[in-house]
Amino acid sequence: MLAEGVFDDPKPRAVFGLHVMPTLEAGTVGWRADEIMAAADIFKITVRGRTTHGSAPHEGVDAVWVASQLVGALQGIVSREIDARSPTVVSVGTLHAGNRFNIIAGEAELTGTVRTLDPASREHVEAAMRRMVVAVCAAHRAECALDYERFNPPVVNDAALTERAVVSLETVLGPAAVRETEPIMAAEDFAELARAVPGFYFFLGVGNQARGWTSYVHTATFQPDERSIAVGVRAAAALLLGELEAGRTGP
Repeated sequence: MLAEGVFDDPKPRAVFGLHVMPTLEAGTVGWRADEIMAAADIFKITVRGRTTHGSAPHEGVDAVWVASQLVGALQGIVSREIDARSPTVVSVGTLHAGNRFNIIAGEAELTGTVRTLDPASREHVEAAMRRMVVAVCAAHRAECALDYERFNPPVVNDAALTERAVVSLETVLGPAAVRETEPIMAAEDFAELARAVPGFYFFLGVGNQARGWTSYVHTATFQPDERSIAVGVRAAAALLLGELEAGRTGP
């Protein structure tokens, strides 16, 4: 959309977005200035060993064994190379290898994601992963390839826009329902829009502790409290009207 000129003429004064959040009770919203969601990267590691019979592992190079070593080693990047005060996540989401119980797999594939808030941590994780993949695979006589893709930058809320947005939200929902939150390590391509013009992204509470509706988003047990729909509409309308008024009366 941006590449096709959606913000070119006219260029928006601001952009707003929201996402449902079951960790917040229905009837509330969550906000944060600066980084509110993480940068997201995607990686795929292909391990190539040498297949053999399960009774003679010394005759091959076990891709499953090498892949399992990589899963553990990658966690060392976060726990031993990144400052604990800089939120960082490295998660392996899939590991596929082999097709028989008695055959040593000759190839394995891992895929996963990296989440960071700090640009320096993002750079460090990628460099460390490239170094670690080469070292671990060489140590176990395997060949490995790493495909690493920078996916989304972090979602960064504009400070001045956030200040105006909080006033608008508190006016329509009440101060008790408008809560400052910590950043989360999920990601959102709204980040690209907020890099082009001032942006404000917030969370719409859809949880219901009393009824046990607290499962996280994108899970099979996610159950939003639909009373939050009206809250979201009121919040979005208040933000738009508030910013229109700010543009009319501002410098």
